[in-house]
Amino acid sequence: MTYTLTEKDIEFLRSIPQAVETKGKLSELDHVVAAMLVALLSDGHILLESNPGLGKTALVKALSNALGLGPSSVGRIQFTPDLMPSDITGTLMPDEVDPQRLTFKKGPIFSEILLADEINRATPKTQAAMLEAMAEFRVTVLGQTYELRHPNDLDPRGVKQVLNPFMVLATQNPIDQDGTFDLPEAQLDRFMFKVKLELPSADTLDKIVEKELSNTAAEYSKPRPAVSASEEQDETEARLETLKRLENARRGIMSAKLPEAVSVHIINIVMATNGRFDQVRYLSSKRQSALNAMVAGRVEYPLGTRAAISLAKATLGWAAVVEADPSRPDEFPFESVAALARVVCPVLRHRIRIDHEMSDTDYSPAHETQRLDDYLKELAAAAAPDLAVGNDLAGYHLRFKAKLDATREMGHL
Repeated sequence: MTYTLTEKDIEFLRSIPQAVETKGKLSELDHVVAAMLVALLSDGHILLESNPGLGKTALVKALSNALGLGPSSVGRIQFTPDLMPSDITGTLMPDEVDPQRLTFKKGPIFSEILLADEINRATPKTQAAMLEAMAEFRVTVLGQTYELRHPNDLDPRGVKQVLNPFMVLATQNPIDQDGTFDLPEAQLDRFMFKVKLELPSADTLDKIVEKELSNTAAEYSKPRPAVSASEEQDETEARLETLKRLENARRGIMSAKLPEAVSVHIINIVMATNGRFDQVRYLSSKRQSALNAMVAGRVEYPLGTRAAISLAKATLGWAAVVEADPSRPDEFPFESVAALARVVCPVLRHRIRIDHEMSDTDYSPAHETQRLDDYLKELAAAAAPDLAVGNDLAGYHLRFKAKLDATREMGHL
């Protein structure tokens, strides 16, 4: 069955960033919330690079509340060097009723939105415990497999099963690298986006301080009010309605097809980093030579298949969540040129390794990330087809370059 995105779907998606700002009293994070929403809709995960104390936990909780998933949907793991895989996945424990019987006790990974704080502080063995969950949405403990997503009794648009979401928001500190373990390329490739979260403006910081000061000890000590059966029923119905709306939007977005020129562009980017210039299409000989010169000797670790898949999904997701006109939902794929320009850096910056210019003496992590982003933008612009692709007239590369230049005026992602 074919699913199409509707005006109500887009209006629902557009309402989330404002709801996050209102419920979490957070601002200047619309672009980060949009990336989180795109990942959630396309079964992706996010690697968030930021210094401690920038409100990552508050952001995750605010997103869950804005979506209507409820506080129980959020999990958090503080990664440390002594953390064991079973501390994440769970393990067999003596049953409370019958101590002679072992039962599986779920770990914190059994959440719908999981904050994996400072994931690079755990050992590679413990980091690997996340791989199966992120790729297959399940965990295997002592030979037994446990699903992280389960069907809910809903039937939107003839769909018999609606699965609850599962998304990992992992963070790493770019400054303090003592006692950390670099994430292997195979695990980095599981993240759809690598997003940079920067210090907020002075006005926003002032609001954050004011908010924290207003949370007095008396407010913390207030007893939690009892929840009646009718209120619990209302919360359950609201949650199921959210799952239905997310599923409708997800199927509508992922059932769409990218314009051929955008699809060719994505494949060109991946093929160029692998030196497969015989597979780079719809580029004039002059631009193909320039692309070859840009890549030759610079790319140490090229892009793979998952990079192309993530770019395609992220482009469609961003086009629907951010760029689309709600009154014309069926036309949202045509906004994918602007969407690709917006997501190309956060999708690829953790998947590629380049040889930086040795003449640059500034090796700070922030500056290195900026140099990589600049290279990725140049690479994406150079790989854009300039010849006619199907029904798309020649000059796509100029339209993409204009959209890419426009992203410099927006917030960092």
